[in-house]
Amino acid sequence: MKKCRFSFGFVLLLLSLPVLASVAFAASAPAASDEAATAYAQENYPRALALWGEQAAKGDARAMHNLGVMYEQGRGVPEDAALAARWYRQAAEGGHVPGMSNYARMLEQGRGTKKDPALAAHWFRQAADKGLAEAQYNLGVLYESGVGVRKNEREAAAWYSRAAAQQQVDAQARLGRMYRDGRGVKRNATRAVLLLYGASMEGDAQAMKDLRAMAGKKVSSPDAVLFGQNLARTDRTAMRAALKAGKVPPVREDAAHICDVYDVRTIVPGATEMAVCYGPGAPQPLGFVKIDYTAADGGQAERIKAMVAGRFGAASASEGEKSSLWNMGDIIVATQYAPEVKQVGLMYMVPRVYHLTQKKAD
Repeated sequence: MKKCRFSFGFVLLLLSLPVLASVAFAASAPAASDEAATAYAQENYPRALALWGEQAAKGDARAMHNLGVMYEQGRGVPEDAALAARWYRQAAEGGHVPGMSNYARMLEQGRGTKKDPALAAHWFRQAADKGLAEAQYNLGVLYESGVGVRKNEREAAAWYSRAAAQQQVDAQARLGRMYRDGRGVKRNATRAVLLLYGASMEGDAQAMKDLRAMAGKKVSSPDAVLFGQNLARTDRTAMRAALKAGKVPPVREDAAHICDVYDVRTIVPGATEMAVCYGPGAPQPLGFVKIDYTAADGGQAERIKAMVAGRFGAASASEGEKSSLWNMGDIIVATQYAPEVKQVGLMYMVPRVYHLTQKKAD
């Protein structure tokens, strides 16, 4: 069974804990003046422990939850799953939503408390009903696998859908596979591609593999080539050399920035500027290319989209009239029309690099 995800009670807890799955964050942040949260962020764990202990003794459910996190993570205290589960339970009973989710996770795992999948499902539902994406995802996992609840793929898809709408990456990926396979929902390749695309852009390795497999089912899948470079396999040195050979005027080529910028008005008809961005490592692999076109109206946007379709075939998926994407496996090609600025962006994205590039893009 896919591991369930951890819920943090405040944004400052940027930790990592692979228990039943990779870690996620909840949006229940404390006030900026919270001295305990500030102490925790500064790794002054004894001070945070003392302050949250005082608050918890007065019935503060968020403080109870944060103590649970400290004991589960072993931050400033010996790691103690039983104490963590006890604090999570008290936080959950006090109405703290991430506390409900984390107590459910401990119950589902049997960590620090007796394993009880049915009670876990109860607490996941309590948090899911209050809108916590991680709980919605985890409840979907239980319904898909039939743990703690009767197996129901339609119910699983419904919960994944709620979490995916909040950009929960694992839910996007799982729901995408359900649409691909027609499990719990009617088979819909377009929705599958959109959801798997969203997950892959956030670095979900399996979603990338799924997109590659879906693209491989096409009769032909042309390579994405620009200025003679196969974009799935090029890097900064090669791209710069190709652009120089093509006499593309640079606006900025600076190793201090991950994105090079070029004036492509004389090279690409109708285009104005092109940004070429790279991921970390040596050589720096291409992460994405974005070419901006002027588009006075929707007709021009449609002509640019038709140009891309003429090269790569029918779009794999569309989101209304404003954006379309082509799943090329290792490359995602997309167009996006922004009428408010009279512009169309044509993007070539390499999923395995893109999410790393986006974290540092300038």
